[in-house]
Amino acid sequence: MAEQAAYILNQYQLTVEDVRKGRGQWIVRAGEGVFVLKECHMGEEHLMLLKDLTEHIESSTQVYVQQLVCTGDGTLTAKDIDETPYMLQTFSEGRECNIRDSREWGQAVRLLAEMHKGMQMETQMKVPSYSLAAEFHRRNVELRRIRRYLKEKKQKNDFERLLYQQYGLFLEEALRTEEEWLSYEKLFDEERPVWFSHGDYQYHNIWICPDRTMILNLEKFMADLPCRDLYQFMRKFLEKHDWDQHLGNQMLDIYESGRRLLLEEKISLIYRFAYPEKFWKIANHYFNSKKFFTQGKNEEKLLKLFAQEQARQNFIESVLKENILYS
Repeated sequence: MAEQAAYILNQYQLTVEDVRKGRGQWIVRAGEGVFVLKECHMGEEHLMLLKDLTEHIESSTQVYVQQLVCTGDGTLTAKDIDETPYMLQTFSEGRECNIRDSREWGQAVRLLAEMHKGMQMETQMKVPSYSLAAEFHRRNVELRRIRRYLKEKKQKNDFERLLYQQYGLFLEEALRTEEEWLSYEKLFDEERPVWFSHGDYQYHNIWICPDRTMILNLEKFMADLPCRDLYQFMRKFLEKHDWDQHLGNQMLDIYESGRRLLLEEKISLIYRFAYPEKFWKIANHYFNSKKFFTQGKNEEKLLKLFAQEQARQNFIESVLKENILYS
């Protein structure tokens, strides 16, 4: 057992049997169960809210999510010799969800809908609401800055020429999406109950265990509409499947069979998909890592993005606007 892990685990009321290293954390097997120990990067209030949220989900739904474990002194973190805070969470032996298996990605969508039923929660803590308009605006400021840089750059490599060639089209789309969403966002009630989203719902965090499925790593949760998670999961999945409309409809049907989307979520979902997020990610990655940027792989991503653009637009029109919005 690592000396550092032993020092931290002594602060918990556990009968530790084995500790092993894995992905920047320790897997702890104890008489009381299996746990993960990892460095904590959250403030105390955020950590307390996470504890309240995960307990609320498990008490109000049939979904298992990781729970925080208190130390013997009742605190949510334990410190190592250097005063670095660590947190201990419940865990189980298992594997990541296989999104190539239709049964497993279908189960992931069903679990998401069920988990979202437990993510509307009253709290006395101050929770800053996420603003999609502010996010769009921040990204568009970055896109404008990158375009100016590319325009002024005299010697462009192949990737830069390819990026700049299509830049106007995607920037116009991004600006239009921001402007249109602003008019919708003002219509919705700011005093609505607080909804939370997982914040990072992807196959890495959907853990298939022998007797159940557990949702991991809710540390990135935020006060945003639940459809945030559905959008993130679907976008990454559909990009790998050339924006297949049949698969998109299947995923939406599975989700809504468990939890109906609110009107605000339906409209929000359309604009989240309408924003050219993949283009922004590629451009932003290029701009922020110019000295270490590799052309080949990123050029492939850009070419694939361009090739899929019409299919993405067709998905928005045929699946989201014609189907989900009017269902």
